[in-house]
Amino acid sequence: MSKAGSKLSISQKIATLDESVEWFYSEEFSLDQALQKYKDANKLAQDIKEDLSKLKNQIEVIGDFTKS
Repeated sequence: MSKAGSKLSISQKIATLDESVEWFYSEEFSLDQALQKYKDANKLAQDIKEDLSKLKNQIEVIGDFTKS
């Protein structure tokens, strides 16, 4: 994913991933493009997972701070 892609919100990344998954079920599906589309979707899924993990950590830190 490009640096521009990393500036997308989690919601935007999920929407993009949904579009990528839908491509596999569409009439536009091409076996020649499938491997690259899969790699791109997998990278995007990993980016989303990392973003959610960071968000979870921030929430836990805020939660710990408010308990004090």
